[in-house]
Amino acid sequence: MNYIHSIERFVNRYARYSPLVLRLGLAFVFVWFGWSGIFNTELWTGLVPAWTGDIAPAATLVKIHGLVELTFGLLLAFGVYTRLSAFILCVSLVHTTFLLSGPTMVRDIGLSIALLSVVFSAENVYTEKRYENKNT
Repeated sequence: MNYIHSIERFVNRYARYSPLVLRLGLAFVFVWFGWSGIFNTELWTGLVPAWTGDIAPAATLVKIHGLVELTFGLLLAFGVYTRLSAFILCVSLVHTTFLLSGPTMVRDIGLSIALLSVVFSAENVYTEKRYENKNT
């Protein structure tokens, strides 16, 4: 029973960091996949639906998608335009999820919901509002 109280005290002591941990965890996923889309394009081109060939070559679409994920993942990580970045990543992931629905669909829906929690969360000391308030 003492261990449970110790764990609870520990968790409560660091609870204020939960928005930061969530944001950094999500950012890591998108930075990794964005980087991979840009620099390991061939891993992903096979997942691009054939009908998109009328829009652009699969490699180009993968690189554009990778650039979006990398850019907004980094903004999310650094807490700059946090809500906007989370929203754009969420829309991108929902689009990808339904475009490529498969065995990872449940995971991607969970990540989308986690991104929505960042979109709807209050600004805190770990986001861009902290920097804007210092300069005004």
